[in-house]
Amino acid sequence: MIRIILVLMGAILAFTTPAAAQQRAPLDWFLGYDQFRGATLSPDGRHLAVIRRDNVGDTLLVVDLETRRPAAIQRARADQSLEISQVGFANNSRLIFRLIQRNRVVADTGGSMVRNRGRMDDGFETNSRIYAVNLDGSNLLQLYDPSALGYAYIDAGVVSDLPRDDENILLIVPTQGGVELRRVNVNTAAAQRVENGTIHTFGFEVDINGTPVLRQDSIANGGGFAWLRRGPGQRGWTEIARFRGAAAANSGPDFQPIGAATQPGQVFVLARREGNDTSGLYTYDTGTGQYTETIQTSPDFDITSAELDTANNVLQAACWWAYRLTCESKDAAFGERWTSINAALGDQVNISLVDRSDDGNHWLIFTNGPQDLGTYYLYNHQTRTMNSIISQRSGVNPALLPTQHVVEYTTSDGQQQWGYLWLPPGVTRAQARNLPTIVVPHGGPEGRDVWGNDPFAQSFSSQGYAVFQPNFRGGGGFGRAFVVAGHGQWGGRMQADVADATRHLIQAGITDPNRVCINGWSYGGYVAFTASFMNTDLFKCSVAGAGVSDLRQMLRWVRSGDRGDVQGGGGGGGVRSTSYQYWTDAMGSRGDADIDAVSAAQNAARVGMPLLMIHGDEDITVPIEQSIIMQDAMRRAGKDARLITLVDIDHYASPNNGDAWRIVLTEALGFFNQHIGPGVPPGGAPAN
Repeated sequence: MIRIILVLMGAILAFTTPAAAQQRAPLDWFLGYDQFRGATLSPDGRHLAVIRRDNVGDTLLVVDLETRRPAAIQRARADQSLEISQVGFANNSRLIFRLIQRNRVVADTGGSMVRNRGRMDDGFETNSRIYAVNLDGSNLLQLYDPSALGYAYIDAGVVSDLPRDDENILLIVPTQGGVELRRVNVNTAAAQRVENGTIHTFGFEVDINGTPVLRQDSIANGGGFAWLRRGPGQRGWTEIARFRGAAAANSGPDFQPIGAATQPGQVFVLARREGNDTSGLYTYDTGTGQYTETIQTSPDFDITSAELDTANNVLQAACWWAYRLTCESKDAAFGERWTSINAALGDQVNISLVDRSDDGNHWLIFTNGPQDLGTYYLYNHQTRTMNSIISQRSGVNPALLPTQHVVEYTTSDGQQQWGYLWLPPGVTRAQARNLPTIVVPHGGPEGRDVWGNDPFAQSFSSQGYAVFQPNFRGGGGFGRAFVVAGHGQWGGRMQADVADATRHLIQAGITDPNRVCINGWSYGGYVAFTASFMNTDLFKCSVAGAGVSDLRQMLRWVRSGDRGDVQGGGGGGGVRSTSYQYWTDAMGSRGDADIDAVSAAQNAARVGMPLLMIHGDEDITVPIEQSIIMQDAMRRAGKDARLITLVDIDHYASPNNGDAWRIVLTEALGFFNQHIGPGVPPGGAPAN
């Protein structure tokens, strides 16, 4: 049996219960960066490093776990234009961290793909510097400086901390001719080139000896990306396969390395092998291109992650999202520990092994769930104790957070589906009757909803609304056939699945039929747009965020190449781009009239509910013109619709966008209150 001990490090974590007068969870709990993130453990288990974010910016803390004393060893610039990330221990005395500089994009002057290596975020691009530092903050060394190249927007990152080498790490860095993989000494900053990439290379994977055996390249003209292999001793690189750019969150990958295996030239990969519906976990030989061992597969779910002991290159568990995050181990010793930890922490949280000491005695565990916004624990195998040490968001009272439940139902065409029902604080599953409800379809659409923290569901439900997240056809995580079942079904079977879920909630007595709205972002925004004219019998209002309102216009825009979107694929749109291929697959073989029939802007006269649109003006995935088109169509139809523009925000708005996300939540909640009334009273009194 494992004992859980609450060990609150005063200088790091000050958990405070809200005052008794606090009736609802403040929205601040769901806004901005986590107060603590990126925790990692030293190889000997003596020290912990973690990033702390406050109103000033990021601070890198090192905690002596024996004395429980934290020390602030680095602080980022106070204007928050610098962000600390990718913190790790090179050895027991040296830390590695990346410092990301955010630069506002003024104009795209062209140039090579190297210029665009940094991610775009809220109208900014980024470049990175890599540093090494002693645990007391002394002997700070810059291991990579992008200014030497003269490019404005370039990025670099750590490929491997080389667990068997305490002196060196591997960095991928841009150069004049493309990128390099470098072995860099963490004590002297002396660097040695290990491998050259091309102008299109943006990733390497190494084997147990630190030899690069996989390479990731972007494909020109928006063609996605390719994985290439080269076994030890081989000369040229061989292409494995080409893949579409943006992989959906929580969806099984077609090919994704996760770490070095025990033999030279071999790596562990998540892959959807030819003929298999779901992604599995395998050992892959980069010399032969063969899968040499099947470690874990599931007939129903994609394997999406694994627990890997990087110090010993031992794969200890495979994980997938069923109702909750599920991990299964074939290692008896690991499995016994994992089962005990899960039993101690309960079934309401997702549990991840973040880091461990080299001797395996100390584990850093992370949990999150509907009433846990993120907690770090230290597990000691010798004493069988687990200490709760850091909450990502201090001052949060779990009693003011909603609960999450699984609801199964049958669609109108007879398929069994399920989704997540969030209930306001104080409302039990048995009391869930006639509740004001917000239906929140996920984005992607090749994503899926999962157990635990959700930026819309938790915030809406904490304010008294039931929230339902249906996992509809076309979503990821359930195998390729479930994804393909959504092709050609935008506004068709996919829309019907969401409507069927809503009808089930009404028929079950959970949802008040006179108080139900829909809210979605990205593909969910399209569903919300479409519901405004197609599902007027169900919903009383619709909030469409970053959604597509005119599918034909969207196809023309992607085909024109006027995207500027280089994420995952080099060059943006055009008829050969993965973006255009995705859209044509998603639309199927429908003609213009059929596409118009499921486009809200072409059916504005049929809109039968209040409509609120929210869109970022820097969105290069779904341009804000899609919301403007809908606003204009509504005006021509003599109907009201309001558009809220988020300044300097791209498609991937999130709680990290603090002020902008506050606008999203407050405007949506105000809209719901206006059209279906307030949520249930604080304390959870059910509606009559």
